[in-house]
Amino acid sequence: MQIRVQQSQARVQHFSDMLSSTFHPNGSEYSLQQDTIPVPAIKRIPTAFMLVEVGIGTFDNNAYKSYLLVMDTGSTLVWTQCEDCKVPPEGRCYPQKEDYFPSSKSKSYIPSKPQSFYNEIYGEGSYSYGLYSKETFTFPSTSLSSPPSKFPNIVFGCGTNNRNVWAKDNTFLIAGIFGMGVGKNSFVYQIKKQIGGRFSYCFVRDDVENPPPMYLRFGTNIKPPQNPKTLKFQKNAETYYAVNMIDIGVNGERLHLSKSQMFSPDSKVKGLIIDSGAEFTHMHKEAYDVVVSKMDKYFSEHKGEFTKENLGNGLFCYSRIKGEKYNNIPGVTFYFEGGVQLDIIPEGTFQRKIGPGTKEIFCLMFFPTQLKVNILGAFQQVNFKFIYNINDMTLQFGREDCAKNG
Repeated sequence: MQIRVQQSQARVQHFSDMLSSTFHPNGSEYSLQQDTIPVPAIKRIPTAFMLVEVGIGTFDNNAYKSYLLVMDTGSTLVWTQCEDCKVPPEGRCYPQKEDYFPSSKSKSYIPSKPQSFYNEIYGEGSYSYGLYSKETFTFPSTSLSSPPSKFPNIVFGCGTNNRNVWAKDNTFLIAGIFGMGVGKNSFVYQIKKQIGGRFSYCFVRDDVENPPPMYLRFGTNIKPPQNPKTLKFQKNAETYYAVNMIDIGVNGERLHLSKSQMFSPDSKVKGLIIDSGAEFTHMHKEAYDVVVSKMDKYFSEHKGEFTKENLGNGLFCYSRIKGEKYNNIPGVTFYFEGGVQLDIIPEGTFQRKIGPGTKEIFCLMFFPTQLKVNILGAFQQVNFKFIYNINDMTLQFGREDCAKNG
């Protein structure tokens, strides 16, 4: 199930302008020194999706074309829509702001021979079908002191039959997926030696005014958070970064859920998947029902302050007439083996909207899943620094004010 959150058109235009001009002078070949890799900027569109600006191809004057791809730790393949695409009814691709990638004009494009095709299907109904290829990928520099760096011969998908259910608000900024999951075709696995097997990010809360840039960091350009905690990824999770989850809590109180409540009996992943490519967190329905019941009890105990709202679309919402922002709003905790816990802050648990007059409405951004797996989405990852180590398959994380993580 895919839940979208509408935002103002003014903000839509702001993020549209963040994509730099179509063609760019390219940088030098990559170096094995990890700290020579530029730090790519992460950009938030008017949903909870996080995008990375990536340069693809080599054109006249050693230029490349820029695209915004969903930063996805929940899948492996990097793909973008290619020049053979047409929108319905003539074709089977979705509209996007930038021109489809002109693979035939790129000097560094290498199609697979013999031709080999991929077919990626995503849980919320999106998919991509096309040709496995190789291409030069470039990270634009975020500072004048470091030039862009390019990575040749990156395996990616040149999509010609694609469905996008992520952005239907006429922005069409998403040109594809930047797969960073577990597997040889994942971008981070392809540049594993150059980045020392490590990458990191820190998402800023969406209610921060004039938010600063966010960054995708590699290798030696990563500083650990204060009071870091470390978890091992499950070995049997295939393409996913999944950690062992043993319980869930609401407002600091453990719910003491059983395994049958937390996991579908036929689920392949008995854990919590850390997925930057999912907008919001999804839970096994039995666990979700217990969480909602506990939330209902919490709000009912504050009689006279909160009123339950029925906004439809399966949203769980309460309102109040006080402008206190997130004060007195509960959070959710995930408990893991070894006494480690992840305390989701109220700003990552509920989304706050201003209703008629002075009414403020809080909607729970957790949803029951039909995918038979538990997923920690991007909205719930705000104000935490996550460091992935694909050498020893560990996740290090810690609380951090990501607006100050410049």
